[in-house]
Amino acid sequence: MTPPDNQRENLLFFDAGPIITLVMSRLGWIIPELKKRWNGRFLITPAVKFELVDRPLTVRRFEFEALQVMKMIREGVLEVFEDISKSRVDTLIQLANSSFQIDGKPMDIIQDGEMESAVGSLALGAQGVVMDERTLRLFIENNRGMKALLERRFQKHVTPDLRKMDQFSSALEELVIIRSIELVGVAYSLGLLDGYIPEGKKGREQLLDAVLWNVRYNGCAVTEQEIGELKEFLLVKREERSSARNEMK
Repeated sequence: MTPPDNQRENLLFFDAGPIITLVMSRLGWIIPELKKRWNGRFLITPAVKFELVDRPLTVRRFEFEALQVMKMIREGVLEVFEDISKSRVDTLIQLANSSFQIDGKPMDIIQDGEMESAVGSLALGAQGVVMDERTLRLFIENNRGMKALLERRFQKHVTPDLRKMDQFSSALEELVIIRSIELVGVAYSLGLLDGYIPEGKKGREQLLDAVLWNVRYNGCAVTEQEIGELKEFLLVKREERSSARNEMK
């Protein structure tokens, strides 16, 4: 989430999943803080708004989470971007959802919200889309791994259509995907989470363990190895910055 050059507007699209993950992890407050520091616009599409607000408002269990998102929209932290090419979205969803079959029937693996976010991001030349769902990311980056993923998930033989798979991957190959756990890493690097550091020699390590696993348990598709690698990277970077500041004194 590095701000780009000044030649274009800073834009980031959000799928529903990462916002749900952050709100459920009691980290929704980092979204406006990151927006301030990034000096750009955070966009959601109509289908994402439906998933975040309209539908959960009808379910008592999720109603308060929906109100939190409504507050972010009302305050301009999140903007609803309406100008999405429905024909492009429908074409790509149809292509993706006819790329694999189980028992001779096509599989619905991509939903409206994530596809609208991807299409909007590419159309506007945004810096990326924040998305936690593993399926679309794998489909774009390593579509040959999709068969194994789907067979593990559904415990059935999956028949792929390689031509359609490659068409879909090619259409989205320029898409940059960021996960909610990476936003949390940025928040940590900016010092936004410093107030949670416990006393003790390994306070930062304990904080990162707690917050990164919290995000995973609340919906972010990330492996234990990826958590370990991100934690190590963040600790090393923080130490390097501290050393650099000390040398300048």
